[in-house]
Amino acid sequence: MKHAKVSRAWRPVPAATRGARQRRPQGVASALLFNLSLVVLAISTAFAVLIVGRDHLYAYEYSPAGARVIAERVERLNGGLIQLDFDRQRQWEDLVGMELLANDVPAARGFLLSAPGMLPDRLGGDVARAAQRGDAEAEAAALELLSPSTRSRYESLVPLLSRRSTSGVAENRPEQISNTTLGGQSDFELMARSALADPDTDPVQFILTGFGLGLAGSMNQRDLDGAVALLAASHREDYSRAFGAQIAQLLANSVNIERFRNVALAGGDGDTAAAYANSSAAFRVAVNAPAAARVHAMLAQIGDMAHAISTPAATNLVMHAEALRDLPRLRLIAQAAGDRAAAAAKRLPHDGRLLATAGGQLTVNRDLAGALTIAAAALFVLLLLVAWRVYRGVRRYLMHLDEDDHSAELVDISASNWRPL
Repeated sequence: MKHAKVSRAWRPVPAATRGARQRRPQGVASALLFNLSLVVLAISTAFAVLIVGRDHLYAYEYSPAGARVIAERVERLNGGLIQLDFDRQRQWEDLVGMELLANDVPAARGFLLSAPGMLPDRLGGDVARAAQRGDAEAEAAALELLSPSTRSRYESLVPLLSRRSTSGVAENRPEQISNTTLGGQSDFELMARSALADPDTDPVQFILTGFGLGLAGSMNQRDLDGAVALLAASHREDYSRAFGAQIAQLLANSVNIERFRNVALAGGDGDTAAAYANSSAAFRVAVNAPAAARVHAMLAQIGDMAHAISTPAATNLVMHAEALRDLPRLRLIAQAAGDRAAAAAKRLPHDGRLLATAGGQLTVNRDLAGALTIAAAALFVLLLLVAWRVYRGVRRYLMHLDEDDHSAELVDISASNWRPL
């Protein structure tokens, strides 16, 4: 028998090599889909953030359910003021007593109502259960935990919420008069004279006084209270520089001081230019109406804090602001926690913890819903691709282990597994 001469050697082709050739188009398609989904997710998420900012969909609005949560958070923050655990009741009573000696009614009541977060559970639990029926019930329950002397001083100084509720008087907090005022026409003349003489004079108080006199539009009592609280905060040493710079810029945009000087000096010089009749007219001319409307809105937010608690308490709350965007959160805290917020704002450091107690609410409109839907679909595809790749990897690994177990027993010698060298 004649055999053909073997012209070349043969060697087996590994199964992994054949599978890699078959999977190559599938791998390219999955990689392309993965990258495309990643880009779509990033773009749709960015678009959703822009929509929220553009349409002001995330707002800090008051709701009864959210108010109780914020109040409890503020209570726990006040509880952090107690450093020693062995006698929390005594330290809690000392804080109430100190505010009574300072004649700070909102802060004294705030610490009293914060008993659930400041006292041990066996004592604070009764006040917490009473608080579910209202602050008047919580105040009455907390009074029972005070010593007779402190309780007597509290009842003589602080108008009890239960008495006001029984008499039918509205439960608005008693207003405390701030030592800071915006000033009248004579004060405006003095500040106008200073602004005309020195262009580098800080115009914040001058502009706020002009707003208070109605030279940039009518001012209601809430706006006036907000201006008084803001002015008092700006005079304090621990006033935030970043927040103060934003306030100064906002006020400078509302009233062009350079234009005020030019118009006022055109009507005379010296005392004639600074006279109220001339300087007030120049102030009105220098007002930028759209920017002034933003100032009114800002003052209304601070005024809401003063209306919810008191003007001095609003000043203390403003001290916790680091930017203009913090004012809606502080307003919500004042409306939700009330006197508890007054105590916290006065005693807590300005480290952002008080701001963190407020949470806003997101309103979803059609544009935002569309962006979120696209982002969710892209995220789903990404997770599906990752899960599929993990599954394939695990499956190949298990098959490889199985092949190793049987490699010594079976040898595949079919022609399709061989190729020339």
